[in-house]
Amino acid sequence: MKVMIVEDEILVRLGLRKAIPWSSLAMELICEAQDGEEAYELFKEHQPDIVLVDIEMPKIDGLKFIRFAKANKSDSRFVLLTCHQDLKYMREAIQLQVSDFLLKSTLDMEELCSILRSLSLDMFRERETAERAKSLSTSLVEVAKMDITERTESDYYSDDIDGRPQIDVISEMLQKRKKEVFDCIESLRFAEAARQITNMHAELKRPPNIHPHIVKNMLTEFLFRAWSACEELEAGRQAADHRLVDRLYATRKLEDTIELLNKELERLESQFTLTNSPEDKTKIILLIKQYIKTHMQQEISLQEIANAFYLNSNYLSRLFKEVSHMGFTEYVLHEKTELAIVMMKNGKTLTEISEKLGYLNLSSFTRMFKKVRGASPSRYLQ
Repeated sequence: MKVMIVEDEILVRLGLRKAIPWSSLAMELICEAQDGEEAYELFKEHQPDIVLVDIEMPKIDGLKFIRFAKANKSDSRFVLLTCHQDLKYMREAIQLQVSDFLLKSTLDMEELCSILRSLSLDMFRERETAERAKSLSTSLVEVAKMDITERTESDYYSDDIDGRPQIDVISEMLQKRKKEVFDCIESLRFAEAARQITNMHAELKRPPNIHPHIVKNMLTEFLFRAWSACEELEAGRQAADHRLVDRLYATRKLEDTIELLNKELERLESQFTLTNSPEDKTKIILLIKQYIKTHMQQEISLQEIANAFYLNSNYLSRLFKEVSHMGFTEYVLHEKTELAIVMMKNGKTLTEISEKLGYLNLSSFTRMFKKVRGASPSRYLQ
């Protein structure tokens, strides 16, 4: 892993350079910068994997540098170093998805090394998973081309279905089913994904039979997508992952392949359920509701909240409805109208209220209020 240090204090730079055992961490310190402007130029040139960056620097501060750097290389990780805790900085750092936030005054080298190891391991897993998925997708396309060519030459697809070539109908069906399974996996609904795959099995058994390699590649792609969606694979599962893929390819019957895949999806579902108890879910939603109440003056999006709390946006949407019994947007608008009613009773004008709640003009606020409460603000108070 390539590491970069961005720090305006020369003694801190020297300390980090000398105290961190780069080689034992399988890392290389490739460059150092003393301000944000120099850092951005070096970042573009060297493309580091991990950056240790000070917040307060001349020319361009650390957070602005991170914003520029992420636009250039989105998969780099950033560890912020600062002299003091500041809620404003921390909030912006969370929004930028900074990996960690450390005080220079209490900096512990063992803790920093532990953070670097963890980041390196996470990045290695992500890249390995992405590489496998890419390899599988390429393989799937190549095998599909070979299979279609072979079957076309033997007039296997010579018949039409509703006036369309069989190959077009089958390809369309597969793409539709793949999207349904991917949607389930992306929203962490692994049990539902398993049910979709079981339903797909019935369609795959109908003639004309699809080449087994195409089916196995597709099922293995589902597996990698599921592992990737979990984000936090256990440290000791790498060997087991390889063995499961080998077992999938070793199966002779489609039923056995699907059974193996579905067992793993069910395991992920149960594991995910165990790590998200009802109490934990309620706590997360309470924190999110507090965040919403303190940000009423701005437009609040589901993706922004998901980023701030390191959650998958699809999962957050489902979780919010499960715990609150109302959708995310519905809740935000309800809370905005609640606050608007309080302010109206306290004598605030509608123009003042609309500005306080982050609306660009009064008509947008009035339209939202009427949609939520069934009456315009002035009529509602009468």
